[in-house]
Amino acid sequence: MRMIKLSVFVLVVFALGMVWVSCSKPPDAEKEAAKKAMDVAFSAGADKYAFADLEAANKVWDTAESQMKEEKYKEAKESYIGAKAAFEKAAAAVEAGKKVAADQAKVAKEVAKKAMDAAMSAGANKYASADLEAANKVWDTAESQMKEEKYKEAKESHIGAKAAFEKAAAAVEAGKKAVADQAKAALKTLEVEWKKLRVTAKKMEKKLKDKKQAWTADAKTIKEGLARSKEMIASAPAETKAKLDELKTMIDKWETTFKEMATSPSKAKAAKKKKS
Repeated sequence: MRMIKLSVFVLVVFALGMVWVSCSKPPDAEKEAAKKAMDVAFSAGADKYAFADLEAANKVWDTAESQMKEEKYKEAKESYIGAKAAFEKAAAAVEAGKKVAADQAKVAKEVAKKAMDAAMSAGANKYASADLEAANKVWDTAESQMKEEKYKEAKESHIGAKAAFEKAAAAVEAGKKAVADQAKAALKTLEVEWKKLRVTAKKMEKKLKDKKQAWTADAKTIKEGLARSKEMIASAPAETKAKLDELKTMIDKWETTFKEMATSPSKAKAAKKKKS
């Protein structure tokens, strides 16, 4: 009987010793399993789409790491097991988080698109082209991120695009005034040049001959174009500026033509003198 009791006692002590030994060993296997679950969570995008779950898992991991340093292996083992489960939960939450982020990005895109349309309607392509170009670049970046399913980044880029398009729309008024001022200055210059050209044309009337029909048609176009430009400056300065550029080209052409006509007789006379 005494031997039986002794044997039982030895077995209990041995069992307790095994438990103590197992608890005194660092839980490397549990730590490795938790680390793998962490890597999977990050690879899945938990840092973007399941941030709250990931943050909670990281706290459990940090606790386990602290317990390891303090050689509290039993507690660390449990914490690593808890961290593994928490990281797996974060990884599983990514899909739902990604869908929410995608929906938010789509909403941000719609808002940015409205701002883009408003900027174009205001005339940003004519009067704030630099600001509009900058906004389009941000928009293109957002669209690229949407295709790559980088929804969080796409949302921020679309928000930035909205602000950029609004800036372009706000710059239209100042740009319009600047173009109108340029058009007014160009009109004033062309009116002076046109007046001089008509005087020259009257002097060259006898030499026009076969070019008289072309001059009459262009003269009418220039006269009507200058008059129309005066009316258009306030409402459509960009179109007016483009029209004035066309009229200047026409005036310059006839100035050159009249100069050539004025010098051609003297060349003919010089040629006759040379022959004689």
